[in-house]
Amino acid sequence: MATIKGAELLLRCLAQENVRVVFAIPDGITTSILGRLKDHGIRLIPPRHEAAGAHMADAWSRVTGEPGVCMAGFGPGAANLLSGIITAKTEGSPVVAITSQSHSRVIYPDRGGVFQYADQAALFKPATKWNAVVSHPKRIPELVQKAFRLATSGRPGPVHLDIPSDVIAAEVEEEGLAVEPPERYRSTRRVTADKDLVREAARMLAEASLPAVYVGGGVGHSGAWAEVRRLAEHLACPVVLGPSARGVLPEDHPLCFHPISAGARSLRREADLFLLVGTQLGQLENYGQPPWWGSLEGQKTIQVDVDAEMIGRNRPVDVGLVGDAKATLASLIEEVEAITPARSPSESLDEFRHQSEEWERGLAGLARDGPPVHPAKLMMEVASFFPRDGILVQDGGNTGLYCFQYLRAYEPRSFLWTSKFGHLGIGIPYAMAAKLANPNRTVLLVSGDSAFGFNIQELETAYREKLPFICVVSCDYRWGMEVPVYIREFGPGNLAGVEHSRPRYDQVAKGFGCFGAYVEDPAEIRPALEAAARSGLPAVIHVVVDRDANVWPPGLMEFATVGREL
Repeated sequence: MATIKGAELLLRCLAQENVRVVFAIPDGITTSILGRLKDHGIRLIPPRHEAAGAHMADAWSRVTGEPGVCMAGFGPGAANLLSGIITAKTEGSPVVAITSQSHSRVIYPDRGGVFQYADQAALFKPATKWNAVVSHPKRIPELVQKAFRLATSGRPGPVHLDIPSDVIAAEVEEEGLAVEPPERYRSTRRVTADKDLVREAARMLAEASLPAVYVGGGVGHSGAWAEVRRLAEHLACPVVLGPSARGVLPEDHPLCFHPISAGARSLRREADLFLLVGTQLGQLENYGQPPWWGSLEGQKTIQVDVDAEMIGRNRPVDVGLVGDAKATLASLIEEVEAITPARSPSESLDEFRHQSEEWERGLAGLARDGPPVHPAKLMMEVASFFPRDGILVQDGGNTGLYCFQYLRAYEPRSFLWTSKFGHLGIGIPYAMAAKLANPNRTVLLVSGDSAFGFNIQELETAYREKLPFICVVSCDYRWGMEVPVYIREFGPGNLAGVEHSRPRYDQVAKGFGCFGAYVEDPAEIRPALEAAARSGLPAVIHVVVDRDANVWPPGLMEFATVGREL
């Protein structure tokens, strides 16, 4: 009778899930899996650090809408993977993490002194939606199916399978081991909210004098951007983007408001009804509470979320619609269009737009000529180069604040950042995954120099795997976001532990085979960007910025205090 090894069974399961890429560093146990990925049409991308692999899987899921898959060896490899998995959980990204483990005879519990052993089941449990130890090869199909089912259902998130070495190597009879296609073991149909509640929500939207839509990351997970646009344009109502929803609407659309623009701030207070879609209303949104939002009595709230636990979690709702954002909005649009004809924008919308335009003019006014390069000038030069269909990746503290305000996103799934976990060092891995999924689009990373140092070794991965992206490194040679804290606490004379030496990141890039450019004058920025694009290589542009101007980016104090007192 035919037999099959655990490794081959796992490979068949991944192929059946249409997995296109696995991010993993080979180790002595997983080589039997990784060495045969290509036989199943799956590409292997080996990073230089497991955390980067997990970040790449996170970004892959966000730009493609598919689950990302990463693997790691047992002990140190699994431990390295963990920080990227925690990030994916906080961001709501469907990632399947697979770790190898020592032989079943000596683990769970450790018999004492097992080499490279860690209780990986316990380590990954709080960092995932679900995890399990695969105790027998015959259970691989069942548990892989459950992993993908849970990663992609409800609010998406990472899951973890821990597979001992003997389970990977064991041979079992093939008869009776079914590797089913996804539609045979998990729902592939989007769940729509209750029809009566949808009708009630439609009535409220039609009767509101100034309705507005607030969108979060769930819109991107669901792919509901077309529905958001159609509803907003029919009602001529403004759409305020949440921090994780950049690009859901083109940010120059007349109904679209940048998350921290003056117009968005006014709308959150003054709209008489908000339709919340796919958002937790977290700390960066002041938990949806007054005075940053309208009063609970005067501002009606409709909330759409696939996860019932999110309904009314931080702000009470008048109608809660539990369902997939895309399906529920489609149903809501039908009801709204049946109740009210297409509307023209209200006069009050002009005032909110004017407020945002004044805010943008104020930002532009900060961009003085150098040298040294003012961070605002750097961002405006980068923004003028950035194509509409480009993918923007943001990494860093104060640099991130500058980037967030000055650069715009115009396409869905085109802005990558850890808006909830704030994990530094995601920039290069996110950019690589974005380029891997979109080889014909420009991928631009804007990073602070401190954040850039976390995963600088992944430039070798980008060069080896032929993933050309452009990275602009804003260099103030210190932990910039911590400097204001020290100044407010001790004065400017005591900046303990924040200063860096002055490395040349452009030269480091060249050492890895990449393109590198060094910039000290604003006039050099555009030529460096154009040369980077022409190079066809992963590119690093080292820009020396005015470190004093970098201390107090616009919006810093608001960011530092947002939601703290609630």
